[in-house]
Amino acid sequence: MDTRETSAYFRQVVMGIVTALSLAASSDSMALELGAGDWQAHGFVSQGYTLTSKYNVFGRSRDGGSLDFTEVGVNVLGHITPNLLMAAQGLYRSAGGSDREGVRLDFANLDYHVAVGERGTAGIRVGRVKNPFGLYNETRDIVWTRPGVMMPQSVYLDSLAMRQPMISSDGGLVYGRYAFGEHAVTSEILISEPLDNVGGAPAFLTGIQNVQGNMEGRPILVGRMGYEWQEGRFKLLFSVVDLDRQFKSATPGLPSGKVKAFYPLASAQLNLEEWSLTGEYGQVTTERSGFIPGGRVLENTSESFYIQAQYRFRPSWSALLRYDSFTANLDDRNGKQSAALYGLPKHSFYARDLTVGLRWEFLRNWLLSPEYHSVWGSAWLSSVDNPDLATRTGPERWDMFSLMLSYRF
Repeated sequence: MDTRETSAYFRQVVMGIVTALSLAASSDSMALELGAGDWQAHGFVSQGYTLTSKYNVFGRSRDGGSLDFTEVGVNVLGHITPNLLMAAQGLYRSAGGSDREGVRLDFANLDYHVAVGERGTAGIRVGRVKNPFGLYNETRDIVWTRPGVMMPQSVYLDSLAMRQPMISSDGGLVYGRYAFGEHAVTSEILISEPLDNVGGAPAFLTGIQNVQGNMEGRPILVGRMGYEWQEGRFKLLFSVVDLDRQFKSATPGLPSGKVKAFYPLASAQLNLEEWSLTGEYGQVTTERSGFIPGGRVLENTSESFYIQAQYRFRPSWSALLRYDSFTANLDDRNGKQSAALYGLPKHSFYARDLTVGLRWEFLRNWLLSPEYHSVWGSAWLSSVDNPDLATRTGPERWDMFSLMLSYRF
């Protein structure tokens, strides 16, 4: 059984399980009561269709499109004591060559919290926890909680084998919130072992295709501070990721090395009755050493940002407009210098994505979401879905249409 057949088999099995769960729940229910305390189960099944003009995204999406974009999840949560919450989610995800992990434990943790005075809350979460990063990282598992079918790829990497390491990790998170009037400030600090040995994460972090070996060393540090007005009507967040890992090479002829990354991200969101306006801006500074004889250190700073508007023009309808930009090297915005150095097209080092989309909740538990992308550049395309990406001179501009149907309970 090859990889595609294995993926299809697991997809059928997991979708069957979740379909049975969804049938067990009432047709208009938003949860499956487990009959013990406040314990509940929730789940979702989402199936996408992707059609592209020149490159592949989430499978072989050219020439007829691809159905290889499936997300299935079941989560359980409930209180063990009034201050102690347990939550866990199993996830199946198939997204072409960019995600071949199949079934995984997405998160599983204990959360203990206490009141601090009349206005504050403090807590600790341990286990496999969601990484507190930006506006959407903890809630991007399901299309219902995303702004569109695809997240803005400049900030939330879904097509470059970094989705799972970005979403969750094994460790402990300390958090706090203090409210005064219509204002509140929040803070979160995470120390954990990153899931950076799954999928193609080592190749992405080292910058070396098909590399074999393991990432080891210091835990990852993630911090986020925020300000909210009127329970989230306006939000400001500042997130930081600090990664410092040793790569133990198992590739013949390739020495072991070190990878450092520092990723600050600023986020802002305004939620009005009919409109939501969102923007996020970040820069990733990476330092790779030990891989090149002579001790040369490779340093680079990339830039990621997007601006986005969502308009809720009917109770069950909303529209999306977004401009998303990624630049691989801040000192080489048009990719000219990098193209000369690596022998690749200039557009391999940037991507500008203009997206328009719709969401239609046509029944209480059902969602249909189409969106169209007009893209200049190929920087966030998966080399697994596009094996000739590094050798051919493809076009700079290309188009993508995505459609996702989802059920949740």
